[in-house]
Amino acid sequence: IDPRARVGTLSVSQMQMIEIAKAFSYNAKIVIMDEPTSSLTEKEVNHLFTIIRKLKERGCGIVYISHKMEEIFQLCDEITILRDGQWIATQPLEGLDLDKMIAMRGGRALSKRFAV
Repeated sequence: IDPRARVGTLSVSQMQMIEIAKAFSYNAKIVIMDEPTSSLTEKEVNHLFTIIRKLKERGCGIVYISHKMEEIFQLCDEITILRDGQWIATQPLEGLDLDKMIAMRGGRALSKRFAV
């Protein structure tokens, strides 16, 4: 991103990356990200994940809100599941697989949805 560019000329994904970079540069103690990859390209997602990992290394707490389970498994140490705005569970991600996570959300395991 050209540092001389006017904000109005930037794409949504570029503005989002700037906000995340600001949190990084301000040594934020906690960063809340709500569906941060929704408007990013694959390359931008990879860059974002690098930044998130660096924030974690610095001791920054990350609240990462996403319905993309593959992202949760890549980034998170612990998950909290909400359904209809209600807390369901909080637990370490270690030892948790996709079927268990779906069951916790109130859905059926994939193995029960599709014949194998």
